[in-house]
Amino acid sequence: MGGTTEARELARRLAEDARFDTAISLAGRTTDPRPQPVRTRIGGFGGAEGLAHFLRDEKIALLVDATHPFAARISHNAAEAVQRIGVPLLALRRPERSEE
Repeated sequence: MGGTTEARELARRLAEDARFDTAISLAGRTTDPRPQPVRTRIGGFGGAEGLAHFLRDEKIALLVDATHPFAARISHNAAEAVQRIGVPLLALRRPERSEE
């Protein structure tokens, strides 16, 4: 699940590695998202249950959550979905900036 600079960079790197069949899912909030170097899905899943069905139907082996820090709902749904079906989850988080 993408939408960040980090997700775009990860997709680029994985696209260059034949060991992986990579896809990226974008929320669809941007009307003209940047092209991705991997298969791209746009739109919601219908909550944790819908995401769990998608992961199972598509035989996803690992879910990477590289969404925006403010996308708390999808991150919560991702954690719940993978727990339901036993798919590993890797959550990429930007470090918080300190206020000085």
